[in-house]
Amino acid sequence: MTEGDFTFSAGVQLALPTGNLNTTNSFGIGGIIQGEYAFTENVTGVATSGYTDFFGKSVDLGYGYTYKAPAVGHIPVIVGARYYPSEQFFFGAQIGFGDYTGGGASASGFEYRPQIGYNADQFQVILAYDGVSANGGSLTYLGLTALYKFGGGKK
Repeated sequence: MTEGDFTFSAGVQLALPTGNLNTTNSFGIGGIIQGEYAFTENVTGVATSGYTDFFGKSVDLGYGYTYKAPAVGHIPVIVGARYYPSEQFFFGAQIGFGDYTGGGASASGFEYRPQIGYNADQFQVILAYDGVSANGGSLTYLGLTALYKFGGGKK
């Protein structure tokens, strides 16, 4: 991608809950869409959205009782920037709005996503730490995303 180029991507995200989200939910899987615009050879702007479903897990309440937590869905609407020190590798951050829903409840708030990644010709792989600050706490996970680039090219 050279200055002025735009790439649209779509793919799959695998997610491992951390912190409070890990208490009631296990593994997550979802779909992600992304648009990336090259401002220069090394700096891009990126917008991301999608849906990730976190499976509920059984929580031991003690005294022989367990509770099966409901699945929780996450929808991010985030924008940010990336810096490419080389043609294949990047690091960056995104911020915006995140929403979690499930079990008749919801939590939404400020979302942040620092990330590192690798580009191949038609694919992009991203490792990110995702967090949403909501209701006086935060819901976080470690995500691995694989995207197919429509429009191709590196960066």
